[in-house]
Amino acid sequence: MNHSTELYYWRKQRPALKANHRVYFQNIIEELLEPLYTKETVKNYTRDICSRYYPAHMEPIDDEAVLDSINDIEVFSINEVELMGYDNDKCMDETVKEISSRKQDPIQQELWFKSGYDGTKWMKDINQDPSTLYKADYNRGKK
Repeated sequence: MNHSTELYYWRKQRPALKANHRVYFQNIIEELLEPLYTKETVKNYTRDICSRYYPAHMEPIDDEAVLDSINDIEVFSINEVELMGYDNDKCMDETVKEISSRKQDPIQQELWFKSGYDGTKWMKDINQDPSTLYKADYNRGKK
């Protein structure tokens, strides 16, 4: 199975998710900052950056501009993984296993089930049994 298919099934398990450029932007900023700062600092910086550079009234120019940006980010990311000496496909396998093992915050899940997706970021269940979580082993992707 390829990664697009795996992620299709991942989304099917989270049917409330919808395309949301603001949440996407927030997720990208958060991921860019994670290796550099503590979780709390990342949350604060992400909130500040998003409110400053992506105000609530701002909408993307068009889908083509969004797709161009997303695909450029993907190209940069794949190239960086490969230049670091890892097989991108094997590393992505590990990432998909990890994110697929996570459960949604039960309160948010119930709200989304009753009222539908509210445009907020998908939240992890902080009380999930740690033994049910898969931790990506990127050494499996080392070339």
